[in-house]
Amino acid sequence: ARRSEAGGVSGIGDAQPTPPALFSRGMCLEFAVGSAAKVLGPDFAVVDTYRARVRLPDEPLMLVDSILSVEGEKGVLGPGRLVTEHDVHPDAWYLDGDRAPVCISVEAGQADLFLSAYLGIDLEVKGERTYRLLDATVTFHRGLPRPGDVIRYTIDIEKFIRQGPTWLFFFRFDGTIDGHPLITMRNGCAGFFTEEEVRNSGGIILTEDEVKPQPGIAPDDWQPLVAMGAESYDESGLAALRRGDPGACFGAPFSGIQLPASQRLPGGRMALIDRVLSLDPAGGRYGLGTIRAEADIHPDDWFLTCHFVDDMVMPGTLMYECCAHTLRVLLLRLGWVTEKTDVAYEPVQELDCRLKCRGPVTPQTRKVYYDVEVKEIGYAPEPYVIADAHMYADDRYIVFFKDM
Repeated sequence: ARRSEAGGVSGIGDAQPTPPALFSRGMCLEFAVGSAAKVLGPDFAVVDTYRARVRLPDEPLMLVDSILSVEGEKGVLGPGRLVTEHDVHPDAWYLDGDRAPVCISVEAGQADLFLSAYLGIDLEVKGERTYRLLDATVTFHRGLPRPGDVIRYTIDIEKFIRQGPTWLFFFRFDGTIDGHPLITMRNGCAGFFTEEEVRNSGGIILTEDEVKPQPGIAPDDWQPLVAMGAESYDESGLAALRRGDPGACFGAPFSGIQLPASQRLPGGRMALIDRVLSLDPAGGRYGLGTIRAEADIHPDDWFLTCHFVDDMVMPGTLMYECCAHTLRVLLLRLGWVTEKTDVAYEPVQELDCRLKCRGPVTPQTRKVYYDVEVKEIGYAPEPYVIADAHMYADDRYIVFFKDM
């Protein structure tokens, strides 16, 4: 890509050579788990004395392989930009259907964290407040990244504002592969809050229009592929979906079907839901089906201990992935299965998915719940579904995803 005098990237569709890194992966890891001063310089030595500071995640969720350029005045809470890259390796732990899933494709644009620190937010909040994502709108413009792809993110912090003692910043990013648009994130907002402020935030509050029943969208001649009723699935049922045996979870209509790896419920680190408490094929706000999954939270869960080492909270991107896995169970039960090995789950392109996050999952959380409601479903131009998702930490409503 053509590099501007200010260090930005332009020329969508151009070749995308990688210039030397301004901050290497090793330096990004140092920023994640070590010293801010070693990366940002001696003016940031005091930041290393604070109880908590802005960090990148630790492994395995530290996804910034290099920072190519940074713009903005160091230590000054104003606008800034940086450009980063993430390499999708053939043996990456997160691959799902030989693709980097939605959560990784979004999370790899995580260096707004680094940029906010570079611009001096820790010098202002002095460890008394910690970073929490509030809002974002994500849109995909092509298929998910594949092994060998390099995702380049151009991340902009537009401005910081202060509301009483609370600091907020507004940001966005563009992700490209070989100069072609992959993903955009807009209307990003994050803030710095005390634990008491988070506890007293009230969680997600929806308007009357956002909760009242309304008809979903489906083809006029829509017919279920298999008979369905109200069901639930325990840990053994979800384990069967992870090994590709839907018959062991769903029963006789699926007997003898062996799912290719790309259609199974992910496992390993990505085994993110433990059981399905309820499935109603005609339920939900839109009458097109709803499903509720549950997961047990443990203080040593990998997604807590790495994110972040001094302020453990579940990443919002992984919350999305949990909802997506819950939806996947519903789609499998609908009969959306095939033995074709090149079929995989992809986000609907050019569809804006909005996130509202108003509370964390922490080591003190015991259970989380994911409620997913189908709002639109069809087969053209390929089988697709659009849904809303709601997440609860114990009994607290903390996250709303609109138009998954």
